[in-house]
Amino acid sequence: MDTVAIAKFSQQLIATAIASVDPQRAVLQALKWDGTRLTCGAWQWAGTGRIIVLGAGKAGAPMAAAVESILGARIDAGLVVVKDAHRGDFALKRIQLLEASHPSPDQRGLKAAQQCETWLQQTQADDLVIALISGGASALLPAPAGAISLADLQTLTQLLLACGAPIEQINTIRKHCDRLKGGQFAALAQPASLLSLVISDVVGSPLSIIASGLSVPDTASFAEAWAILEQYGLIDQLPVSIHDYLQHGIRRIVPSHPDGSEPWWGNVHTSIIARNEMAQTAIKHLAEAQGWQVIQDQQPITGEAQVVGQLLGQRLRQLAQSSQTPTLYLAGGETTVNLTGILPHSQGGRNAELALAAALALDGCPNCQIIALATDGGDGSSPAAGAIANGQSIAQARKLGLEPQQALAIHDSYGFWQALGSPIEIGPTLTNVNDLVIGMVW
Repeated sequence: MDTVAIAKFSQQLIATAIASVDPQRAVLQALKWDGTRLTCGAWQWAGTGRIIVLGAGKAGAPMAAAVESILGARIDAGLVVVKDAHRGDFALKRIQLLEASHPSPDQRGLKAAQQCETWLQQTQADDLVIALISGGASALLPAPAGAISLADLQTLTQLLLACGAPIEQINTIRKHCDRLKGGQFAALAQPASLLSLVISDVVGSPLSIIASGLSVPDTASFAEAWAILEQYGLIDQLPVSIHDYLQHGIRRIVPSHPDGSEPWWGNVHTSIIARNEMAQTAIKHLAEAQGWQVIQDQQPITGEAQVVGQLLGQRLRQLAQSSQTPTLYLAGGETTVNLTGILPHSQGGRNAELALAAALALDGCPNCQIIALATDGGDGSSPAAGAIANGQSIAQARKLGLEPQQALAIHDSYGFWQALGSPIEIGPTLTNVNDLVIGMVW
């Protein structure tokens, strides 16, 4: 199998993965409308009240387009917030698409959150709220609680992103500084019915973490959020308003979030319509159809990107020594990057770093390759979605005068891969189901 065939197959794998979790198709498959009754699996609604569509996330535009194509003029109002450059080519008539900043929240997202609150507060018992939720919503729909300002929330976001905490911990803190997250969106929608369609961007798809749990019971507490901040040594760096608000929550001066015991949860239905496992299945079927043996890792990829990349590179090297047939290793998840040592010009991301660390472990190994891909098309601070590394990458880089260890140390992995022509640059995919790692030996 030559390098041209491998390159072509690699692009097929990436395209197949993205297409398998297309948000528009996922919504069309999940929702059915016969003119009077809306169904989503076993759930159904046949009310005569208003239908209001609200949402946030990187997949918001295609999700909104699908809902509008199903319900049309039956939609009374709608607002969905997407990341900048994530509107796509969708021309919607009933649902307003707004852009806002991600991963740090901004004034546009704040105004959108306020408009969502207004609509939620006006709902009646016979109304239906359809929530379209996907990765990125935590930043795109900020509603700072108490005396917390938007600037304070921005400071908190930067602290959390730089410390290397996983998204589970980050969102536990975020939702305890917000008046919509942690089930409060669902509470505000009462007494209306609420249907949430979710595209999961979190390992294992815990609903209380995806988009900081807008429409599901909160399984965490103010004390847990505080403990995470202590774990990363961030307490002394917190804005005063956030410090005080969390302390008020711990002392029950601020009410706890809805925990599932409230009687109105019977009005709420949540359905995950796309997740990482669907993309893995599509890759597996394509590879097997072309004669590859597939090893699908059931353990999610988590942890520090550089450490994970080194371990994956070593595993592929072992496979190259033992495999008798073309073999594809497949896993999904999301790693983290601790930004210690970063320079002002550095550009990179968790997948580009993972690929670079894997390349060092694969150095000199023939017929080996690893694809590290962010399914949303964006990986950290660079315009890439990740990178493709092989056993020749390090030798090629050194011929160009590049030092891979230095690139890792200053988190400038994008510059490294750009010089080699190996970053994955596919632009916004308008979906988001975490990251994929595809290892290949032949």
